[in-house]
Amino acid sequence: MKINKFTSALIALGIVSAASVAQASNPVVYITGSTAARAFFYAAALAPGAIFTGGGSVVSSGSNTGSGANLIVYEGNISGVGTVDLDCSWTGSEAGIAAVAGQSLHQTLYNPPDSNASVSGTSYVLPGVPPSFLTEASGWLTTSTLPIAGGVSTPDLSMADTSQAVSQTSKTTYPLVDYGIVGIIPFTFMKGYEATPDTAWNHVVNVTTAEINQIISGPLTANFVTGVGSDNGDSVAICGRNLGSGTRANFLLNMQYGINTPVDQWAYDISYPSGSPGVLTFGGSYAAGQSLTEVFNDGFDSGGNVAKEMSVDGTGSHVVLVGYLGLSDAASAHAPASPIPSSNVGTYLPFNGNYESDSGVVNGSYSYWGQEHLLGTAGQSPTGTAGETAAAIVSGISSYLTSSGAGNASGAVGPTYSAQSAMIPKGVMQATRGTDSGFPTQGGF
Repeated sequence: MKINKFTSALIALGIVSAASVAQASNPVVYITGSTAARAFFYAAALAPGAIFTGGGSVVSSGSNTGSGANLIVYEGNISGVGTVDLDCSWTGSEAGIAAVAGQSLHQTLYNPPDSNASVSGTSYVLPGVPPSFLTEASGWLTTSTLPIAGGVSTPDLSMADTSQAVSQTSKTTYPLVDYGIVGIIPFTFMKGYEATPDTAWNHVVNVTTAEINQIISGPLTANFVTGVGSDNGDSVAICGRNLGSGTRANFLLNMQYGINTPVDQWAYDISYPSGSPGVLTFGGSYAAGQSLTEVFNDGFDSGGNVAKEMSVDGTGSHVVLVGYLGLSDAASAHAPASPIPSSNVGTYLPFNGNYESDSGVVNGSYSYWGQEHLLGTAGQSPTGTAGETAAAIVSGISSYLTSSGAGNASGAVGPTYSAQSAMIPKGVMQATRGTDSGFPTQGGF
């Protein structure tokens, strides 16, 4: 049911009730998962002839309308289904897979850094498991966990940056339907900003698989990365994502590290607020002198927060903070927007001697990328509403990527920082992976 913004505002003010404007409801398909895919889902949902036959519209309002919104609802016609509402809650790939399987993901945090945890460790459910969705009864204004209005108890579909075969949610125990690879998701490394960089920061101009494998398990003295003996007074440390993240899963898989092997990650100006225990939270200060805290196996539930960390002034810390990000988040770190000072720019790093580029991903010379899947609940009928919607999403995003020219950008993300495609259609790929792990091999999909 589509409720315009004016009516939504009246509902919020209590002037009218949702029931008073109720019409026959459209089928609702609940979708969760990858934050890396949300901008492309947005574009394909609005493009005529992609997901929806005539193009869809956003029926949620306020802050839940843009391509970066974690909560958003689309409405449009899907061939074979009719008018349908796609109710999306983007929480992260691993969190999405667990939610569709009806499972939860837990992490154990220790003191320090979590003041809510005991020294022996406290287990927390990761953010977004289960996800909350905007409700039709509220005019798509407020959220609830499933089931909503007698509907399904788990989300219907999840976007995921990897297949379930390498997920923390066992494919053997909780098998899901894999509707296929939607596209290719590239990732990049960046180093955090320093207003007055020291010599070690200037010397960190590349990272390799071997170096990252060691930095993941704990900071490495900078001279090991730079090859300059006098840099041994500085360190290189990793800032990244939590267990619910497909970006993290791809990071560990691409580095050949082990998907479930504990990591050692760091971040500036963080806390675990009592109102959201177990949720790593960035405090919002970008000035020099912030405390750099070890968060062990934890990380951020959003790539946007890793991007913000790349804009914190690390002058005087004697630590080069390296982040791993999807291209959209990396772009925001390289060109920060208010309230982040425009000078606080994260710097792209080559990986194994190559900056990320469309051509590098396509031909296999740049190896740090993942395969975006769409997964559904076990036993889901391909001819039902959710199944036919899934087929429309896979073909719709793929056709949108192809028509938009994704995968054909020139240049690279650095050092001249020309824009590259944050998702690449699999049809242009000249390299492939037999699994989600391992190095690319020659040949298309």
